[in-house]
Amino acid sequence: MLVLVGFFSAGAVANPVFIEDFETDLSQWIGKNGGAHNGIIVADPLNAGNNVLSFSATASGGDIFTIAAFDLAAGQSYTISFDYLGMPSQVAGGSGGFAGLSQAYPGTHLWYYGTNATSGAAPVLIDDGQWHTYTYEFTAPTSIGSSIHLMFEDFSYYGGAGVAGDAFFDNIQITTVPVPGALLLGSIGLGLTGYFRRRNTF
Repeated sequence: MLVLVGFFSAGAVANPVFIEDFETDLSQWIGKNGGAHNGIIVADPLNAGNNVLSFSATASGGDIFTIAAFDLAAGQSYTISFDYLGMPSQVAGGSGGFAGLSQAYPGTHLWYYGTNATSGAAPVLIDDGQWHTYTYEFTAPTSIGSSIHLMFEDFSYYGGAGVAGDAFFDNIQITTVPVPGALLLGSIGLGLTGYFRRRNTF
């Protein structure tokens, strides 16, 4: 019984699939079509001693992609979370940070967060000079398939008015979401363990 409890409890825990805090380098990332990217590690504008991702140039259609593709289990739910800081100097409707999923570097892709609704990105990231944490939850397969890369950019609307270096990302994670069945079985296992312990005390 104790073995079963351990197994089911482990199944109920959200497991990290990918973590990036940008404290060292960009070795987990690659540019468009497998080439160079505009991503740079810079000092956090608001928190001394912390490093974050920014960009030396604006882009569209994706700029920096995870080298690794994440193979998602059908029916499993996942969350992608990240911190975003957008400066108020962003050109309204034409620039700022975007976060998405892509099949390749790039391939068929979707934007799930952005500073405007371009390409269907929603909701909109806030450019108010403060850090905000965002979480996107989805169930595999996505609309672009079950093998995905993360992608980010400092967007410039059709190569126009965007200003590079005023969008920042940090603490990017993909985690699995515990399925209700695993949570239920974990609760049942714990309940049965308590039952047998009570019986052994009488």
